[in-house]
Amino acid sequence: MKNFATDEERYFAACVLDSLIYRSKNQTLALINQLFQRSLPDLTRRTPTPLGHIQDWQTRLQVNPSKGDPQIRLVAAVTANHPPTKSAYVIARYMMQDLSIPAQWIIKPWEMKSCISQGVNIFILVDDFLGTGDQLDETIVIEQIAPLFSSNFVVYAPLTAHTEGVKHLRSRFKDLHISPVELLDETYDLFHPDSNAFRDQINTPDVAKTFYYELLKNKGIDLSRPDRKGYGALGLAYAFEHATPDNSLPILWWRDDPWQPLFKHRV
Repeated sequence: MKNFATDEERYFAACVLDSLIYRSKNQTLALINQLFQRSLPDLTRRTPTPLGHIQDWQTRLQVNPSKGDPQIRLVAAVTANHPPTKSAYVIARYMMQDLSIPAQWIIKPWEMKSCISQGVNIFILVDDFLGTGDQLDETIVIEQIAPLFSSNFVVYAPLTAHTEGVKHLRSRFKDLHISPVELLDETYDLFHPDSNAFRDQINTPDVAKTFYYELLKNKGIDLSRPDRKGYGALGLAYAFEHATPDNSLPILWWRDDPWQPLFKHRV
């Protein structure tokens, strides 16, 4: 709260907090459960896998390696250069620690070809957040896995996705299935004309946006124009307990003295 000095700044901060979507660890685990119990079963009911419609993904993935192979691999959406703190790794660890999925069934993108040679052809790319789609696009290109999509059943399954990112990935990778658990659209931008974040019969989203840009300037948060509302100008107020997407407003995650962030930045 020390970041905000005047009454107007504090009121602005309160409006942002009132619109904040925050996912605790328990809520994140609930999203993972929803992925396995509803999102993936619904997807494979419409578009069957090589194994047909799979209803119970969680039980199938919990099989002990000594007792069989589920013929499915979860794939952390990372490149070889990403650190172990990358959000996709965090989600993979949650799946191992809290859902009892053996580590053998969770792989990296560069291990997919080896699994295919062993007869596995169902892959679920796991991640916490899809914003513009640029990051996953880059991962797919760097790890050269796009050619695998047409002859295998590959799903990108972020816990939360923005419609901009979904649109981008579908235009780029026609054979990649996309199945987010939670979907956000342009109205989640705090400054969108339909946003209620600052509607108090005095202010408007446009007035709030002008105030926000001035606030950034006064606080020395130096960002190029497109990034003032977060990467991709999505203008979100969304955070996980473990990290905050950079598509959210930078005032939530920016760290540069004297500014102190409310949340950790997503890696």
